[in-house]
Amino acid sequence: MDTRRSRDEIEALRANHPIEQVIARYVELRPSGRRWVGRCPFHEDRMPSLVVYPHNQSWYCFGCDVGGDVFTFIQRIENVSFGDALRRLSQIVESSNSRIVKATQRLDDYPTTRLSDEATVLLTAATEVYHAAIFTQPSVLEYLVKRRIDLDMIRRHRIGYATGNDLARYFRFRGWDPADIANDLGLLGPRGEYFRQRIVIPELREGRAIYLVGRATQQYQRAKYLGLPGALKPLYGLETIKQAKDVFVCEGPMDWLTLVQWGYPAVALLGSHLKAEQISALADAERIFIVTDSDAPGRKSARQLAETFGKRARIVPPLPNVKDVNELARHPEGHRIFIQLASRVGYESGKEK
Repeated sequence: MDTRRSRDEIEALRANHPIEQVIARYVELRPSGRRWVGRCPFHEDRMPSLVVYPHNQSWYCFGCDVGGDVFTFIQRIENVSFGDALRRLSQIVESSNSRIVKATQRLDDYPTTRLSDEATVLLTAATEVYHAAIFTQPSVLEYLVKRRIDLDMIRRHRIGYATGNDLARYFRFRGWDPADIANDLGLLGPRGEYFRQRIVIPELREGRAIYLVGRATQQYQRAKYLGLPGALKPLYGLETIKQAKDVFVCEGPMDWLTLVQWGYPAVALLGSHLKAEQISALADAERIFIVTDSDAPGRKSARQLAETFGKRARIVPPLPNVKDVNELARHPEGHRIFIQLASRVGYESGKEK
């Protein structure tokens, strides 16, 4: 049989068979923003890494690093030639596309309540780009050492630095369209990288980044901290408090890093307000030691948090002559002073280490 088709016939097949409907015949897809995601059929995919883009009729797997259009998918999944893929696609009846959830419904109608698997892949990739870049910035490393954040902490928590030039270049190298996949998260925008010239602190869960915070390094940067615009703020440091009965709660990421470096099970709120899911994450803690800034707003936040946690709450006394824990760490006796303050409200130093 002559397998040659005219360009018009090929484009008609493409137009009449939306890629999300075709792939849904082989893979269970679920909505994720303007895209669909599912487990890739071409490798052992434990976490969905196949992403389908209806707007440009393409697909890509972030796990096995392959992608294409509806024809290449049929070729791979059926192990056939391009000509055979065209014939098989022409035999697909539109009404048989029943595995996709209400295919006629607009993707924008689906609410997004959590970070998609694709977004997690992107954030993890960005974290590694930033982490590699920080070792090319001696002044940034020196700054962190002065803040008592050592190289072991930098490596363990994948702390990085956004030069402003690396992220889009890396995405293009991987074959990812920065304009399409990074803008929704807020990693890239009209002015370039969102975290440019900032120290980037990720929240890692099982080795994957789910959120980023950027700390200012330049005087022109008005906001000291910037959170990722396209994701909900999580409780920072959740993996550092596993099975801990005593947990320290602070407000910012630098204070959290200081407490963790000192050996305390700690989390950061990225602010002073608790959400319901954050309260649930601390349900197993028997005692919660609250460490806030020493100024009036910080003490007010401490009282409000204590009311939330009830009998479990212990407010660590105000830090002497410093604003926060990280500033205290720069004092020669900072850790010893903190041990004494925590012991006043019942914390036994070394018990959780």
